[in-house]
Amino acid sequence: MRIAVICGDHPRNCLIVKSLLHNPKINLIQIILFKRDKLIPKSPKNLSNNLKKLWKLHFKKRNLAESKHFKFGVKDFPKDINIIEIKKSSDLDNSKFLNRIKKLNLDACFISSAPILSKKALKFFPAYTINLHLGLIPEYKGSITMFWPFYFLEPSMAGTTYHIIDKYVDTGEIIHNNVPKLEFGDGIHDVSCKAVIAANNDIDLVIDFIQRRLKKKIKPKKNKNLRFKGKLFLASDWKPEMLEPIYDFYKDKIVDLYLKGKIICKKPILKKLKK
Repeated sequence: MRIAVICGDHPRNCLIVKSLLHNPKINLIQIILFKRDKLIPKSPKNLSNNLKKLWKLHFKKRNLAESKHFKFGVKDFPKDINIIEIKKSSDLDNSKFLNRIKKLNLDACFISSAPILSKKALKFFPAYTINLHLGLIPEYKGSITMFWPFYFLEPSMAGTTYHIIDKYVDTGEIIHNNVPKLEFGDGIHDVSCKAVIAANNDIDLVIDFIQRRLKKKIKPKKNKNLRFKGKLFLASDWKPEMLEPIYDFYKDKIVDLYLKGKIICKKPILKKLKK
C-alpha cells in the first residue's frame, strides 16, 4: 500500500512517521513536513506580568513533556524518502505540488497536525486520507483540542480520533478513538503526549482497516450529522487568560483531582477497531 504523510515538525507530530515506518505492509513514499511555530513561542507584548509568566510556564511544560515522551524527530526521518517542506496552508494548494501528489498514485495518506486541506486539494489526495486528530470527535473538533478538556474540567475526555478527511472540519467518518491512561502526577501536556502515543500504538489497526476497505472497494461513509454534533473550536477561541484557572487555581493538578473523585466528569463513548 502506497502511503504519504503530512505532519508538523514538533516531536509529537513526527511520531506518526516512526509508526508508519515500522509497518511492513505499507510503502511510505512521501513526507510533507509542515513547519510549525516554535515549541516555546514568544508571548504577546500586551500581556500582564502574570500572564507572561503563565505563558512561559505553559509552553515550557509542553517542551519538557515532548522531550520526555518523544525521542524521534525530524532529524531521524529516513534519508531515502523524499521530503517536501511547507510553511503555510496555501502551499498545499500549489498546482505544481498537487500534480506531484497525483502522480504518486497513493492508496492512502495520513495527516498529523497540518493545515486543513482545501476542497481543491482534496481532489488530488486519495479517498482514504486519514487525520490523527488530537481530540475526541465530535465533542472536541477544530483547534487546540487537547486544551479544552482541561479548561472545562473534563480530563476523561482528552483523547484522539482517526477520521477520514472531508470538505468540512473534523466531520469525516470516524475510524478509531483512543484515550490515554490517566495517572497521578499527569499534567495537561503529559496527557496530550500520552494520548498521541496511545493513538500511534493503534495505527496498525487503522492500516488494516484501510487495506480491507480498499480490497473490497468500499468507499468512506458519509455522516452528515457529524457536522452539527459537538463543538468546533477555533484558534481564536483560545485566550492567554485561560491559563489562569489551570495553573493559578488548579496548579495543573486537574488529573489528580479527577482520580481522587473531587472532579466528576462524563466518560467518553469511543469507537474502537478490534485488535
